[in-house]
Amino acid sequence: MSAVPAARARPAGARRPLVARAGLAAAGLLLAAAAQAYRPVVDYEVNCQGCHLPDGSGEAGRVPSVRRTLTLFSMSPAGRDYVIRVPGVSQSSLSDADTAALLNWMVAHLSDDPLPPGFVPYTGAEVARVRHRPLADPARRRADLLRAAGRAGKDPAPRRDISVVKRPRNG
Repeated sequence: MSAVPAARARPAGARRPLVARAGLAAAGLLLAAAAQAYRPVVDYEVNCQGCHLPDGSGEAGRVPSVRRTLTLFSMSPAGRDYVIRVPGVSQSSLSDADTAALLNWMVAHLSDDPLPPGFVPYTGAEVARVRHRPLADPARRRADLLRAAGRAGKDPAPRRDISVVKRPRNG
């Protein structure tokens, strides 16, 4: 005698749609996780790379490099305020959380400087508190920050190695 009452028993073929739906749900979750892993690099490609170039080197005299300064600026409250309030960040259509994820990705993947101990990742709440006040004169604020850090006049010339930005591998 079967443990399942006859009224509730399903033919073997009736279970296939349920298994197929479970498989589709699992595939959907995997795709969502993969899309999230690509998100910051894609956000950089769509929102930043047009001016800052694929490797973050910028264009001398027009768009500053983030390669040797983003980590430096990210280590002080005044520098973080600057990074979030530059026009390309503060006026971006990205959400606050996506903007924070993008900035963290940039620090980790575009900076020539290693990530220092004590680095505090940007958060969506931090971006939300600051970004609504874009800088009127970002070049002046940048120069002030470099001078305060003892790097006045040392804003590096852009590098032209455009092969730096790489998509994460699946696996």
